[in-house]
Amino acid sequence: MGKGKDLFGKYNDLGKEKGVGSEEYNYSCVLFQALLMLGERKVFELLEEADATGKKLSLEYEAQTSDGEVMPSEVILV
Repeated sequence: MGKGKDLFGKYNDLGKEKGVGSEEYNYSCVLFQALLMLGERKVFELLEEADATGKKLSLEYEAQTSDGEVMPSEVILV
């Protein structure tokens, strides 16, 4: 799990460095949302798998909720 934690930190640092609106910042936001949805262990495992396969984590969205808000429903590798 150490490598996944390191990857999470790396992408978070890159997002801060590149700033709001950058691809790196957007990816760090995806990772943070995934962390809230799945917890550290699962996100770190997914990051390790993504790193090994050349993929990235992505959020999959459901249709709008009853109050019109769009919420992520799943974290996938793409």
